Amino acid sequence: MSIWAEPISAATHQIDDWHVAVTASAADGTPVARVLCAYNAAAGYGVFGEMEIIDGGGSPQQRQRGLVLLVREALRYAAVIGVLRAHTEAPPRMAAFASRMCGLPGEAHGDRLLFRGDVYAMRSAALDASDSSGNLKDGLDAEL
Repeated sequence: MSIWAEPISAATHQIDDWHVAVTASAADGTPVARVLCAYNAAAGYGVFGEMEIIDGGGSPQQRQRGLVLLVREALRYAAVIGVLRAHTEAPPRMAAFASRMCGLPGEAHGDRLLFRGDVYAMRSAALDASDSSGNLKDGLDAEL
């Protein structure tokens, strides 16, 4: 099995006045996961897009940690730029992960679940659920 070079980290890159890309990278600089987010800082609102593993070479635990780091970084950046409320959608297979990372139960939204709320509360939930390396604190793996 191939693995990503450790440690994995995440960073936000401005695309334009309304969009950012949050990318998780392996220690060697290889981008391994990403999410595009849209926001309106003046309105204080953001949208967390669909997460994507872009390098399938990581172990299952590394892929999970990469996604956790994407969420933590996106919420950190949102708070810094003044985004107060945000939302995201998740397919059923990711609903438990999304709920855990944002602290919300989700609402039925077609064939997906909608998670929306205050960034400070979502960020607190993400920080409570995980550590700075992207490990889920209770040791249970998310079903991704």
